[in-house]
Amino acid sequence: MQTEKVEAALQLMEKVTKAGDKFRRLQAKYMFEQKLTAPQFGVLEILYRMGPLPLKRISEEMLVTGANITCVVDNLEKEGLVKRVHSKDDRRVILAELTPAGKAKLDQIMPNYTEKVAAVVSSLSDSEQKQLISLLEKLAF
Repeated sequence: MQTEKVEAALQLMEKVTKAGDKFRRLQAKYMFEQKLTAPQFGVLEILYRMGPLPLKRISEEMLVTGANITCVVDNLEKEGLVKRVHSKDDRRVILAELTPAGKAKLDQIMPNYTEKVAAVVSSLSDSEQKQLISLLEKLAF
C-alpha cells in the first residue's frame, strides 16, 4: 500500500513538473522575443497586477532572494520600465513601481501572452481548469 502511495506521489510530481516546464518554456520564449528575461517579466507582471510594492514583497511573490530582485529591478530601472520610490507611509521602505513605459510595454505584450497561455490550457474545460487551480492551491500553500 505504501509503495502505491509513493508511486502515485512520484507520478504526480513528474506531471506537475512537466506542466510547469511547459509554461516556463512558453514564457521564456515569448519574453526573449520581447527582450525581457523571465524574472524581469515576473517583476513587471506583479507590479502591473498589484501596483507599487516593496522589493521584499516582490521577492516573496516570486519565491526568490531579495538580492535577485534587487538585480532584476536595477536592470528594469536602467531600461526605464520600473522606478524606485519611497513609501509614503514609511520612508525607510523602498517600493518598485511601473513607469509609464513599463505599463505601456505590458499593455503591448500581455494580450498575446495571455492568448498563448490560454492555448496551452485549452485542452481542459473551464470546470477542469477551476478544479486544477483548486488542487494546486492545496499543494502550493
